[in-house]
Amino acid sequence: MASKKFEKGSEEWMFFNDYYKFRQKYYEADDGEEWFAGMMKAGESLIEKYAQTNIAKYVQSLIFSHFEDVERRWKSK
Repeated sequence: MASKKFEKGSEEWMFFNDYYKFRQKYYEADDGEEWFAGMMKAGESLIEKYAQTNIAKYVQSLIFSHFEDVERRWKSK
């Protein structure tokens, strides 16, 4: 099985750092529409930031999965 170490400064490395910060900031939803709008805007900014990279589709999928996860957990409360 092949593995790969993401080199510091690579697209993947930068994205996972950005995603980690995004996930921490927008992990637990509150009841305000402003919070959800902020999360969506931040996620869309990440998608746009990495749109011209080789991982663009992966970035989009992961951000959308985060949106779904937050919504699912918020609705289950």
